[in-house]
Amino acid sequence: MADVEHSHWWYDASRQLLEEILGEHARQGGRFLDVGAGPGATGAWLAEHGDLVACDFMPLALDLHRERHDGDQQALGYVTADVQRLPFGDASFDLVLCVTVLCHQSIPRPQAAVDELARVVRPGGVVCLWEPGVRRLWRAHDRETHSARRFARRDLVELMTTAGLTVERASGAYSFLVPPAAVKSVLERGESTSDLDRNQGGLGGLLGTAAATERRALRHIDLPAGLTVFAVGRA
Repeated sequence: MADVEHSHWWYDASRQLLEEILGEHARQGGRFLDVGAGPGATGAWLAEHGDLVACDFMPLALDLHRERHDGDQQALGYVTADVQRLPFGDASFDLVLCVTVLCHQSIPRPQAAVDELARVVRPGGVVCLWEPGVRRLWRAHDRETHSARRFARRDLVELMTTAGLTVERASGAYSFLVPPAAVKSVLERGESTSDLDRNQGGLGGLLGTAAATERRALRHIDLPAGLTVFAVGRA
């Protein structure tokens, strides 16, 4: 992830989509939490708008985050912690971002994790969940990333609602990738490979262009499904 975060089309497209989804919520001077931050590939941009705390279960991920993103943005905090037991007080953050964490094998009960995210966000603040979509679309990439599950849009809605959050929007994304991913899931049966190892340029820019077209549509509508699903809930 760290090696390709600035060169892989998916990370560039995902950062742009997250900025569109959360731009109005990332008010200048706010306090933000990126849970499962990894090396900063999808959430480090929040530090441009306020104080960001990067939280991850793996110390190596935070070392890479600090190495690549510290010093050129506003104050960053780094906390090694389990999303199921966050070491923060109630109502500590204006915005909480959680990207591809609930799918992981280390999270036996996604609801417990979302309850924690809801606990640490301030009244009026927002939580954004972003997870792999299409429940039945199990692929080689899932095996490589130690994923235990994929999600439907309604799954994220239920998780947020149960945690006491009011869902403002829930949508699929990268819907154009579902058919080729379904084909790949058959061809790669039994294998364990990462999507990050190939097509960094997105087929000569074709996939990036498709993602940009979809982003324009997502400004007006929510999609019922996609290779990614996301939801935004307000405390």
